[in-house]
Amino acid sequence: MSDETSSTTFEAELEQLEDVVRRLEDGSVGLEEAVALFEKGQAHLAACRARLTAVQGRIDELTAADLPKPAEEGEQPF
Repeated sequence: MSDETSSTTFEAELEQLEDVVRRLEDGSVGLEEAVALFEKGQAHLAACRARLTAVQGRIDELTAADLPKPAEEGEQPF
C-alpha cells in the first residue's frame, strides 16, 4: 500500500468508492472520465479488500488461542 492509502481509513476508502460508483451509475460523466473513475474505483476497492484481509488475519490470530487444537489422526475428539 502507498503512504497515502495507508493513512486513509477503511471508512474513507469505502466512502470514496461509493462516490465513484454513484458518479458512474448516474451516467453524467463522459467516456474518458468514466474510465478514469473506474480506475480510481478499482484502487479504492483494492485498498478496502487489503484492509479487510489484514483485519481478518488479525482476528484469526486473536481467536486462534481460543480454538481447540485439531485431533490427531485416529484420536477421538472427545
